[in-house]
Amino acid sequence: MTQPKKSGVAASQMRKRRRKLSSAPRSILDNDLYKFSMGNAVLQRYPNIRVAYKFTDRRCKGNWTPEALAVLQRRINEMARLKLTAEERAYCVVALPWINRAFWDFLANYRYDPSEVSVSLDASNNLKLDIRGLWCRTIFWEVPLLALISEVYYEYIDTNWSEDGQVEKMEGKAQRLFDAGVAWGDFGTRRRRHFAAQERVVAIGKKYANFTGTSNVYLAMKHGVKALGTMAHEWVMGHAALVSLKHANRAALVAWKEVYGGNLGTALPDTYGTDAFLRDFDGELARLYDSVRHDSGDPYAWYEKLVAHYISLSVDWRTKPAGFTDGNTDTSAIEINGYVRGRGGKCWFGIGTSMSNDYGDESPAVAIVIKLYEVIDQHGIVTKVVKISDNPEKAGGDHDALRVAKYTHLGIPLDAAA
Repeated sequence: MTQPKKSGVAASQMRKRRRKLSSAPRSILDNDLYKFSMGNAVLQRYPNIRVAYKFTDRRCKGNWTPEALAVLQRRINEMARLKLTAEERAYCVVALPWINRAFWDFLANYRYDPSEVSVSLDASNNLKLDIRGLWCRTIFWEVPLLALISEVYYEYIDTNWSEDGQVEKMEGKAQRLFDAGVAWGDFGTRRRRHFAAQERVVAIGKKYANFTGTSNVYLAMKHGVKALGTMAHEWVMGHAALVSLKHANRAALVAWKEVYGGNLGTALPDTYGTDAFLRDFDGELARLYDSVRHDSGDPYAWYEKLVAHYISLSVDWRTKPAGFTDGNTDTSAIEINGYVRGRGGKCWFGIGTSMSNDYGDESPAVAIVIKLYEVIDQHGIVTKVVKISDNPEKAGGDHDALRVAKYTHLGIPLDAAA
């Protein structure tokens, strides 16, 4: 049922309350761990590579306003004031020892540069945004920008929601996951309703022994839980441009091993489809990497495919926990967990939007992403990069680059539609 329109005074009061919950990130660590782990790897291996990212709203409704855009721009500008504090640095050195101290020197001197971000509205009042600059600098923008976009959207555009019942709803989800023995962590930074909504997930989750931590480094530090995360699709996409499109997965996994020496051993398989990944995931890599995480496509068929691959390599798949991070809810996580454990396997879950942005059907969560779009090497050569995914709806990138990637990895003729 649609909520009644509020009076001007009531609406103004509601906006003020919501702004207290939101605002710009509290800390330079209010970001997901994989941005720091990838940032460290990029700084070591590709310090002079330039890149571009593009924003996509998968459910764009043409309802952004000039007022909301101005607020978003102001908050982007405010990001420039963030810096790593002495307390935060001390925490990172101890809690994240596999990132070398030289990286924390870099981050201590790092400041967000808003000129790297271009934001506007198109003719249909949809948000447009891109990021350009050195990869080792711009890599940190994605997650906090998405969080800011989501927060501004729900403060100024979709205001048909309230905090009523949110604590009880989250308590119920955490209890059900505990009762089912599901190992899960919070992955909710990117599309959270606001900062307090994600903090509520962590504060409630940590009361239960099956809660494994959070992807958000600031919240991990504040609440004394483990920071979670390894790599994202952009690490693989970057290697497609810099090393090999056909063997981007292998190049990315080998480079990761050389930076981290076996730490952070979770592989991401679906950048160009899981079949392409498995062709590169040989016995050595399968033994080295502790886990592979599902991020698109049918989770049950994917799991059986992964198990069969381990068996073909004479690797004991029961010792390799599978991760599931593709838009899970507490219900889907419980079901998948039951299936995997029933097979004799192990698994873990990263649950994001359904925890940090679940405010009912009348105010659904946004479906927004920022993805690497092009890579410019040290010679100035520009290469468009794409993601194919195991779910066609998640595929994205330049039209012609998609055609080439689909031909390379899937054998789809170049003259077929991208």
